[in-house]
Amino acid sequence: MATDMLMPQMGESITEATISKWVKKIGDSVKKDEIILEISTDKVDSEIPAPAAGVLTEILFKEGDVVPVKTKIAVIDEAGKAAAPAAGNGAAAPAPKAAATPQPQAAVAVQAAAPVAETQASRFYSPLVMSLAEKHGVGLSELESILGSGTGGRVNKQDLLSYVQTRSSGGAAPRAAAVAAPAAAKPSAPATPSVDWEADGSKVVVMDNMRSLIADHMVRSKHTSPHVYSVQEVDVTNISKWRAKHKNKFAEKEGFNLSFTPFFLEAAVQGLQKFPYMNASVDGKKIILKKNINLGCAVALGNSGLIVPVIKKAEEKNFVGIARSLNDLAARARDKKLLPDDVQGGTFTVTNPGVFGTIIGTPIINQPQVAILCLGAIKKRPVVIDDMIAIREICYLTLSYDHRIIDGSLGGQYLAFLRDYLENWDMDRPL
Repeated sequence: MATDMLMPQMGESITEATISKWVKKIGDSVKKDEIILEISTDKVDSEIPAPAAGVLTEILFKEGDVVPVKTKIAVIDEAGKAAAPAAGNGAAAPAPKAAATPQPQAAVAVQAAAPVAETQASRFYSPLVMSLAEKHGVGLSELESILGSGTGGRVNKQDLLSYVQTRSSGGAAPRAAAVAAPAAAKPSAPATPSVDWEADGSKVVVMDNMRSLIADHMVRSKHTSPHVYSVQEVDVTNISKWRAKHKNKFAEKEGFNLSFTPFFLEAAVQGLQKFPYMNASVDGKKIILKKNINLGCAVALGNSGLIVPVIKKAEEKNFVGIARSLNDLAARARDKKLLPDDVQGGTFTVTNPGVFGTIIGTPIINQPQVAILCLGAIKKRPVVIDDMIAIREICYLTLSYDHRIIDGSLGGQYLAFLRDYLENWDMDRPL
């Protein structure tokens, strides 16, 4: 029995991915969930596991190819029989190149060929890096000398731009060692590439692929959903005191720090159970209510954008379980270890620009969801309590929602529920 491997979709806005590296080659035995290849999208790099055990008998695209999602890229023979070598001298047939719309083709067993970018190179360079290198006049030999901060020392976009900035300023750029270091170096501080201004003081900068995809997704969301925004002020003083009381014990027990975000996630889940129309989608004139709460949590990836991994069935998790899931997903997002299923199936999203000091945000809904909750920064403020001024820890919650099915009344009720849930946190609640 043969199992087809398809190019996974690493997010609802992702339509294609680049094959960065084939970890296995034709004829290799593989175990289920063993890593077969590495792929790269404009949002995240990921290692893709085998869907079944057997022998890798076909590889249909080579390293460096850009392949549409859900396209067949390889075949695993579960019976354990490798494909016969191609006719002639036993060399594998060349891999077909990706096209926007894959054309039907006969199944051929091919070896993973070296990408064009690596024709005399000792390591892989993504199409984006090669394009930027050509734009800035960085030759292959010079590119080979750049110290990479990506997986396995791979040079990414920021590494190249930092190198170009350092070179243009006359400084000495970090160079790659002749022998790979045991661990990848930390990325250098973000650098702004030099800009050659036109005579009228302007400069046209073409969007990179990531920004283009985000733009398309956001415009589509605005065209699809009439957005309405409501803001609620929340006193989180009790939560802050409870967290301070338990954070050392939590860190000792769980191995990571307790942030404020899990408190808001638990409140969001409780509110979604009470107001199910917030956990829904729209299909024409139909409203699709979702049984499970799959909570998307936006994770910033530095200058590489952001991704929204999903806590599946969050309604079945307690406070500590939510905190564990959030920490796991965030860590794997930053380490490029997310699996395709980790970023799919979200029914409601929470984003937290408050960690960057943002007080109020008005985020765009992540389609096909109907609402997104934005957490503002927690700040100490003077407030009036029983006609007296007190210093309390305050934050603002913004709810963006789809006015096709959610009116201001429902949006306001949901926010009021979150406010009451958070402000009335039980100080005697055990960890």
